[in-house]
Amino acid sequence: MPTALSHVVVLTNDLDAVLRFLTDVAKLRPVAHYETVPGDVHALFGWPLEHGAARGAFVGEGPGSVDVLEIPEPLRASVAPGVRLLAVANRDATAARDAATAAGFAARGPFTATTATGGTMATTEVLAGGVAFELVQFG
Repeated sequence: MPTALSHVVVLTNDLDAVLRFLTDVAKLRPVAHYETVPGDVHALFGWPLEHGAARGAFVGEGPGSVDVLEIPEPLRASVAPGVRLLAVANRDATAARDAATAAGFAARGPFTATTATGGTMATTEVLAGGVAFELVQFG
């Protein structure tokens, strides 16, 4: 079972500025750049398919890394920058959704998405106390 957050998903209006801060000031490494798959972002965040391709980067490695995703220009008036999801690795995204729902939490998913390295993952979003968590099953 997990004992810590896997990573945090942060939305930004300026990917380059956040990456410069994280690498030059906070000294986090490595940086793995990626571009989102439109259907993945549509399913998880509800972004329109035509705005689903966004630049992103995974910064750091292991528990505590930061997944930074740039909000597409046309969505910046309606999507706020900030922490979007706190991710916890999970062995079974479907069972996690069922357990969250049984415990009285709002849950969506699981959604299939592409990882920054091109692999697959299943994610379930759970709201607890107004905070969005992502229970993510890699592979």
